[in-house]
Amino acid sequence: MEVLGLHVTATPHAGSGPLDVLPGRMQRRWYLVPPRPRAVRVASLALVQPLRTGPRILKRFAAGAARLGVPHLWRHACVHVSGPNRIAPVFGPNATHAAFLTGTAGPHRKLVVQFMGEHGGIGGYAKVACKPAAQALLANEASVLAELRDVGLRSAVVPRRLLQEFGEGAAVLATDTARTQRSTCCARLRPSHLAFLDELATRTASRAPDGGALLDGLRAKVRDLPQSLSAEWRHRFEHALELLALAPELVAPRGLAHGDFTPGNTFQHRDRLCVFDWEYAGYDYPADFDLIRFVFTVQALRHEATVACCRAVESVLVRELGRSARAARARLIAYLCAQALMLAGRRSGEKVAALTWEGEQATSLMLDALSGQGRMPA
Repeated sequence: MEVLGLHVTATPHAGSGPLDVLPGRMQRRWYLVPPRPRAVRVASLALVQPLRTGPRILKRFAAGAARLGVPHLWRHACVHVSGPNRIAPVFGPNATHAAFLTGTAGPHRKLVVQFMGEHGGIGGYAKVACKPAAQALLANEASVLAELRDVGLRSAVVPRRLLQEFGEGAAVLATDTARTQRSTCCARLRPSHLAFLDELATRTASRAPDGGALLDGLRAKVRDLPQSLSAEWRHRFEHALELLALAPELVAPRGLAHGDFTPGNTFQHRDRLCVFDWEYAGYDYPADFDLIRFVFTVQALRHEATVACCRAVESVLVRELGRSARAARARLIAYLCAQALMLAGRRSGEKVAALTWEGEQATSLMLDALSGQGRMPA
């Protein structure tokens, strides 16, 4: 926040105003929201986009309470902020208030700022990154947004880049938004999602590598992982990639992939989809990566068992989305390998006795279930 020209303290200081500190998921990240005026307090909750039914109901209750002037009952603390936010003028004279999301601690951590007017209208967002890995993600997102502007998607609304700064130990990326206070993510796959994915692939297909190049890239990522990666995982990756090499055309990228296409990064805007957070976008993702990422997120809300969730995704691909059994299995294996390599790569710079990452055990169970038979379905 200091990068934006703001001074933050735990106690009041000259010229400061309060921000309520609300805990995020498992208290791994935090929301800092203005307690007044009421319209801004309500609009600040747009930063919170829960998928599960219970948290969704809680958010609706919290928004209703905020409209009535009831303080946030789950407030964890209060901080005090002063100073003019130097990014605010990018969003025009109505960007008089801001709410903040700290992000989860780690090399990709970024501060997200939501700018609002006096009556709660959302003017746009800014991301601030201080760590090199996170700065690289913002640079990638800025580049992808420029490319998408030239592509001119008709099926989706994509944020427009308003400001890009890299220097003084920090990176800042500001974009506009179509989001309103009532915009919510949709926790089910809609025709608008499929239309967007099809158009994105079609319009960017010329830059996509073939299946062999994709597999070469995945093998290179395995080789680049440190020695702390277990022998069991190296064998698992090698076995999976050997299976995929029998039919590389099944996993050949179709075009640009969003890279983190989840319900939380999309919402419906009139008759089109709004898709944001393009920082992981690229061409080196296997076919249907975005589609599988979305379906996995949705199915994970319904299935406790890891392998059961994986089988449910495979069933959706075949029975509802028309993929052949062979293509569905291959793309699921490629998805799990790509996702595991990305998450493992985040931690590869840490000095640990054994390299682990988020979801490692679950991914191992799913990969073993999919590729353990040693052959692909006919």
